[in-house]
Amino acid sequence: MLSCLELPLRIYTVCVCALLGLVMGSALNCLAMRLVSGQKWSGGRSRCPHCRHALSPLDLVPLFSWLFLRGKCRYCGEKISPRYPLTEALLALIFVSLLLKFDLRWETLELMILCACLFCLSLVDLDSQIIPDRFLVISAVTRFAFLLVTFGPTADFLSAGWYALWHGLVLGGSVLLLSLLMDKVLHKESMGGGDIKLLFVLGLYFDLPCCFLLMITGCILGIVLAMWLGAKKDIAFPFGPALSAAAWLTLLFGPGITGWYLSLF
Repeated sequence: MLSCLELPLRIYTVCVCALLGLVMGSALNCLAMRLVSGQKWSGGRSRCPHCRHALSPLDLVPLFSWLFLRGKCRYCGEKISPRYPLTEALLALIFVSLLLKFDLRWETLELMILCACLFCLSLVDLDSQIIPDRFLVISAVTRFAFLLVTFGPTADFLSAGWYALWHGLVLGGSVLLLSLLMDKVLHKESMGGGDIKLLFVLGLYFDLPCCFLLMITGCILGIVLAMWLGAKKDIAFPFGPALSAAAWLTLLFGPGITGWYLSLF
């Protein structure tokens, strides 16, 4: 049980983490929408998607502005998509779950950066069926940077970096080979290159049992997402969100599940 001193600190850190998730969720949702529309990140103030009126700071408070205005624009009265509060709340939930799982550690910050990248690339993929390379590069660099922080410039860093790279090659490479085989059989592209690169980057963060669990979970979530989106044959399907959700779930529950499974043998 938490002591009387630990409980207030835990509540405070959770609240700060949730606020950070709300703010980052709002910013990354805006970034994703601007990337899809071809705008620059520094494209000026946010505007109502209907009347194009510039939004004031009171209109941009994550989650609460949408709730206070009852999902409508203050200036034209048109309905504002629930995507805004839902994405903000989702990233807040993700950040808080990572904090509760891993506590106040460097690893928690590393995984928050990873999940922020996965969150934004998933939004872009849903809208455009494209996974931007910039988020994959940031995630990969983050992994090796935190390994360097953890081990320093030592042999342990080289060993940990090699194993991370090896796991990425196993996960991404095996799916690449399977994809090439399916391309030959089906005479069409079975998986986009962005999804394969995403799997390579995700492999950097997991051991081999969790890599395979992630792939299985991603396929299951992909089927669910395809049914929800009403995906049709011969039409590009955004697999990135399913893989990203699978990565988050594997971070939280993967070691426990794989440890239990391997203990059966």
